[in-house]
Amino acid sequence: MDFLSLNYTDFERFLFVLLRVGAFIVFAPILGSRQFPVLVKIGFILLLSFTVYPMVKAYIPPSPKGMFELTAYFFVELLIGLAIAFASRLVFTAVQIGGTMVDFQMGFGVVNVIDPQTETQVSVTAQFQNIFAILLYLAVNAHHTTILALVESFQLINIQAFSFNGTVMGLMMKLFTDTFIIGVKIAAPIMAILFFISVGLGLVARTVPQMNVFIVGFPLQIGAGLIMIGLSMSFFGIVVRNHLGGLPLDLLSLLRAF
Repeated sequence: MDFLSLNYTDFERFLFVLLRVGAFIVFAPILGSRQFPVLVKIGFILLLSFTVYPMVKAYIPPSPKGMFELTAYFFVELLIGLAIAFASRLVFTAVQIGGTMVDFQMGFGVVNVIDPQTETQVSVTAQFQNIFAILLYLAVNAHHTTILALVESFQLINIQAFSFNGTVMGLMMKLFTDTFIIGVKIAAPIMAILFFISVGLGLVARTVPQMNVFIVGFPLQIGAGLIMIGLSMSFFGIVVRNHLGGLPLDLLSLLRAF
């Protein structure tokens, strides 16, 4: 990008790129973590914007006519960046759903830790599985996929004809549904074992009323849950990898829906 030959039109178009890239980086998985200093994020946003601009310059529409149209373009750019980041983050939402379900069944429902990405309280198992999901996310280069989708969005989406229509809403609902299903899949093996243990403890309580099932059941549920978490990590990796494998198609469908 030649800074010396930068005119007002180029600067205006660069702002479009900067807004979309900035919205994506701020809310993207890992890159949007609050553990990264603000100056680092700003530097990465500028670096990525300067890198992307020459490749997408030809797809950016001409200057809008008036302040209202310019504001609308800015809003659309922010919305597109947020949508790509949102779709990329759903796998981690699914992991947190599954981990929270497991912790509630194990009796860890009130034991929370701080998630360094969002600085919010999450359950212990959810945080452990979330860290593992981050490693898988990086291992399969899913961060490359999301950045590539961001670049291709300039070619696939014409902001002059942008519309948040029923197709987009339907696709977003499908992504939400798939997120919940993935969370249930992650928790299913552990939840099944803990359910059978609960049923067994109930039968023991009826046949041997002298036994205090609360004293016996609580450590039994925790021990069995921890063992099953360890044994099911390979299954967990398969589920997360399969979802990340479908991420390019999900992002492409979302971009084409706009």
